[in-house]
Formats: sequence, structure tokens, C-alpha cells
Amino acid sequence: MSSLRFIDVEAARAARGPVLVVAGSLPSPWSEAAKGIFHAKALPIQVVGYPRVDDALRTWTGAANVPVLLNGDEPPRTGWSEILGFAERMGGEVSLVPTDAGLRIRHYGLAHELAGEEGFGWWARLVMTDGSLTSEGARSFPLSVSQRLAGKYGYAPHRIAGALGRMREVLRLFDIELGRSRAAGHRYLLGAQLTAIDIYLATFLTYTLPLPEADCPQMLPLVRPAFAYLVEQIGADVPPSLVEHRAFMFRNHLPWPIVLRAAG
Repeated sequence: MSSLRFIDVEAARAARGPVLVVAGSLPSPWSEAAKGIFHAKALPIQVVGYPRVDDALRTWTGAANVPVLLNGDEPPRTGWSEILGFAERMGGEVSLVPTDAGLRIRHYGLAHELAGEEGFGWWARLVMTDGSLTSEGARSFPLSVSQRLAGKYGYAPHRIAGALGRMREVLRLFDIELGRSRAAGHRYLLGAQLTAIDIYLATFLTYTLPLPEADCPQMLPLVRPAFAYLVEQIGADVPPSLVEHRAFMFRNHLPWPIVLRAAG
């Protein structure tokens, strides 16, 4: 049973205790990773899937993007490492950050390659934006969405070949990491124990693999083409080992199918 309790925006505004505000229209990997961390730790958390980034969101949360973790009068937490740190301090059934200093440094470095600025997710958004802008909105995101993302992610046409190259580089990096761990007889990226990096990898790979409607039924139809476009651009480059690891993670540690917001 999931520890995620999905509530609507009205209930979230009045809620006590921590509230996780996430993308409610598409499975953004940053949002899905944050949800996955609380689920894997079996930490109860109120979750609201917000429909879009707008002025109302900024006024309410004090943040210009999702996910954002709200907890009483504390400053909003929007960074992936801030949200992970908060969840670790709350405890839960498992710890998702290595205690060994060397492994911990490696863990955070690998996570940055996926979730940080100019990481895998960043470059993926740039490629999806390019697909829309170069087709006048006929492919990938609707044109209004890609025009907004272009400034946020530093879009320029000449950056796209490099973006795809960096994404392939990150995929190779994780393939090597997983291969090294498997050769030592372990199941997870950094050894015998589940860590947050396994969750980040699984959720960020959702960008690059086919996502049938049954796997994420609440995803808005108008953004589905963006995910399909990215699959066309890089899906064939995802190593089979990573595809299998993602499937293992969703079978054993992450909610499935992907739920984005409260029903109704």
C-alpha cells in the first residue's frame, strides 16, 4: 500500500504537516522521484498534483516550479537534494543515502548527472523543446509550452546535438555503474542496498521509453507527443540493462501505474 495520499489543491492549502506539490499533468521525473522517495521509505505524505506552473502556484508555494515540499513555516524546498534530505531526516523504513562517505559522494554525483542543472533531465527537456519549435508545434510539446521552456533551459538549435550526446554519455555511465555492481553480485546500482539513485534512474528513464496510456492514465493527451518524440530521438540508445533495472524498480519499490493527482 502506498504512503502517498493524493489530495486536491483546496485541501492542500489547508493541510497540516508536510505537503508535496508535484506535476499533475505529466510524469515529470523530478516530481516522480520525489514521490518515489517517500513511497520507498513508507513515509506518509500528502501529495497534490498541480496542473501547471503559474502565478497562483508561485503565490501559494513561494516557488516557481514543482516539485516543491511545503512544511509549515519552513522555506519551500524545491531542489532534488533538499527534498531527499528532508525525507531522510524524517526516517522511514529504509535509508536511501549511503552512510559510507565515499559511496555517498558517488551517490550524489550520479544523482546530479540525472537531476541537476545540465543533467539528463535538463537536456531531455531541451530536446523536447527543439522538437516543438522546429516543427511549429506539430511534434513534441505544444508551441506555447516549448516557448516557455526555451528560456528556462537555455534553448538554442546548435545545442541539440550536444544535448543528445550528453544524454547518451549519462546512459553509458549508468550502464557501467550497474554492470560493476552486478559483477560484484549486487542488485542495486551502488551495492546490495536500495538507494535514492536507483529511484532517480528509474524515474528519469520514463522520459526515454514508451509510456502506454494504461501506465500513466492521467497524463494530459496534449503532452504525450513530447514523450513520444524523445523516445524517437534516444529510446534506442537506452541500454537493455537499464531498461530491466527500471522495470525491477517499478515492480518492487515504486507505485505502478503512475498516478499524477487526486481522482475526480
